[in-house]
Amino acid sequence: MLMTRPHAASRGTSWPAAVIFDLDGTLVDSAGDITTSLNELLVARKLAPLPEATVRDFVGDGSKALVQRAFQTRGMLLSADELRIAVSSYDAIYGSHLVERTYVYDGALAVMADLKARGIRMGICTNKFQDKAERVAVHFGLDEYAEVVVGGIAGRPGKPSPDMLVETLAALDMPREDAVLVGDSTFDVQCARAAGVAVIGVTFGYSQTPMRKLGPDAAIDSYSEFAKACDSLRARAA
Repeated sequence: MLMTRPHAASRGTSWPAAVIFDLDGTLVDSAGDITTSLNELLVARKLAPLPEATVRDFVGDGSKALVQRAFQTRGMLLSADELRIAVSSYDAIYGSHLVERTYVYDGALAVMADLKARGIRMGICTNKFQDKAERVAVHFGLDEYAEVVVGGIAGRPGKPSPDMLVETLAALDMPREDAVLVGDSTFDVQCARAAGVAVIGVTFGYSQTPMRKLGPDAAIDSYSEFAKACDSLRARAA
């Protein structure tokens, strides 16, 4: 994969013109509902449930990896067909628990409201399946700020491939130089690099590797630091 840093020289006082957010671990903490759903699947197969702290380490690489890791942790190695059936069952279960324990991170909505007031375009780019991503966005009012939600669909690679991010920028009619991706994982950093987009990493998400070790252009510990991070990236390019 070609890793390309964004062309920083174009960052003027109006930069960024677009902010693209990851969803799980970035805008919302969905680990509670994911844990509930995964454990319902495990218990139905007479396996012991997993603690939420363990499940958090499994989140971020999609449903298939999540389910596979859960069963492996309980000593079961699923065949390809068994895994496909288990993932389908998990997705159906998760759909019924989607927003029971999920919550928006402190300060996220305030940042989005400020960006909208300043005319900055926004989108959501997530590996979460499209229908579930849209439901979460609507439930929490994220769709009042994000003009487009690009989620996982069959036949298109998810992050760390740049395809989803490129599609999001195209929907907003924004060049990569004018945008920044906000995410919580190595997949987000790799996706942004491959697309040539600046990336701000949040440290409060699901990454097992500390965000600052992943090498984002800037890292924030809370959304109260978001504006300062953007200022730092503009100054760095001056």
